[in-house]
Formats: sequence, C-alpha cells, structure tokens
Amino acid sequence: MSEIQAEKMPLILIVDDDRTMRSLLNLAMEEEGYRVVEAENGEQCLSEYTHFQPDLILLDAVMPDIDGFTCCQKIRRLPEGDRLPILMITVLDDRESVEQAFNAGATDYITKPIHWSVLSQRVRRLLDGDRVWTELTTVEEQLRQQRTWEKLISNILEQLVSGDRKSDSIKQVLSSIREWLQATRILMYQSDSQQYLESVAAGATSIKNFSATDFNLIAEYGEQYQQGKPIVIEDLSQADLPSAVIKQLKQSNTQTLSIVPIKKGHRLLGLLGIHFSGVFPQNQELLLNRLSDIGNILAIAIP
Repeated sequence: MSEIQAEKMPLILIVDDDRTMRSLLNLAMEEEGYRVVEAENGEQCLSEYTHFQPDLILLDAVMPDIDGFTCCQKIRRLPEGDRLPILMITVLDDRESVEQAFNAGATDYITKPIHWSVLSQRVRRLLDGDRVWTELTTVEEQLRQQRTWEKLISNILEQLVSGDRKSDSIKQVLSSIREWLQATRILMYQSDSQQYLESVAAGATSIKNFSATDFNLIAEYGEQYQQGKPIVIEDLSQADLPSAVIKQLKQSNTQTLSIVPIKKGHRLLGLLGIHFSGVFPQNQELLLNRLSDIGNILAIAIP
C-alpha cells in the first residue's frame, strides 16, 4: 500500500488506561487496515482528538481521573465532535450503564471481554455510516450552493434588465455578488470611462482611491485577462504588484484578491476586483468558472 493510500485509511483513536488492552485493540485495528493513535487517559484523549481529528474513537468507559462517560461528553462539545463515531468499551453491561453511555453521547457500545469479530463489525458499520452521512452532507451543500448561485444569476439579470445600468443599479448588482461570495469588498473598473464602482461590507474600509494604473496592474496577467480568465492572488507579499498597492491592500485587511476580466468579444471592458479578508473560498476551480460567468454577465452593463 502506498503512503497516499495509507493516509486515506480511517484513523482510529484508542483510549484505555490499560496498556495491554490498548496493544490488543491497536493490533486488531491495524489488522483491519486502519491507522491508529493511542491515549492512556481522558485528558490525553481530548488532546489527541484535537491534534489528529480521528475518524472514530474506541473509548474505555472506566478510567481514573476523567472516565469515558465524561470524556465522551467533552468530545461532543469540541469542534466536529458532535458527529464523530464513538464506540464505548466497558465491563458494565447493565441497563443503567448502557443508558449512561448513550446519554453521554456514545454512538454504540461493546462490553469486555471483547468479541473481536463483533468489534470489527461494529467499527466497520460505524465508519460506513459516517461516510454515508458525510457524502449526503456534501451533496446537500452542493445543492444549496447551486440554488444560491442560480438565485444570484437571476437577481443580477433582473437588476440589469429592470435598471437603467447607471451607477446605482450596478452597485446593487455588485452588492449581490459580494454578499454571495462573502467578500470584504468589490471594485469594478470600467476601462473606457476610467470609472470605479465599489461595494463594501459593513465595517470594511473603502479603497476607491486606487488609480487605473494600480488596478490594471500587471503585464504578467494580461494574457489571462484577454482569455477571460480570472486570477487569484493568495499571497499578497509574493504578488507582482506595486508595493504601494500591497501596502494599501494589507491596511484594508485584504488577504486574498481575485481579479475578474469583463470582456465583450475581444474587447476588455474592465476588471472586477474581489477582496477577501481570509483565504480564497474552497472549490477554487468551480468558483473561478462562476466568476468568469459573472464577468460575462457584467459586460452587459458596460456600453
């Protein structure tokens, strides 16, 4: 198995104060092909969970200091801990202890002495369930993003068609785009008129005093502009920009900058500068394609 394939295998966090039991559990999980990390008590479990973000926890219920029940409750309050599969391992199989395990947030439980084939089946079932949940969540998020994208395009077209294509109407369009992108600000520069329009998020500063030279920037990206391709500058300190521009961007809390060409045929009508106070949103390729579509639509608004 290659290192890349190994890294894709689920990671199991084993928590037990008994070294022999940890070793047996480790061996059983590694034989199933899983990656394993260990913790010998509740405090270490919380630390290892935060550091490794495992796919499943095998958690002993009876431990000194922080027992498994309390540890499980604490994990559920940590980031991403609410959905993590936690399999409680206990010598207690009375109804009260089982209820306590589930009330603490355990996904399932298994009793000692452990039946190893049952343990393997439980772990596999929990991991399969978590994988399906993750896939469904991903699909739901993709559908949500698609709906918001379609709504944005509909709103832009409606505003451009119903408006007079003057500053106020275009500013509304820019605000809709900025809110959809959750950007800090958007600057639209029109080449012929050398006019700027800006939409700024609440609490952000205006930087409308950019010059056309500053914003048109960089011969380096000229070919991409002509091809209608947006660019993303993720590290301003490494960007081929005038130092005064970089300084102003950083002072205005811009960490990531995307520039979208606005074209009509072979003619470059202007540029759309999109400023983010954090990293560029995920799924960069899809977003860049959509930004290209936005640039094409905005070409309608420029005579």
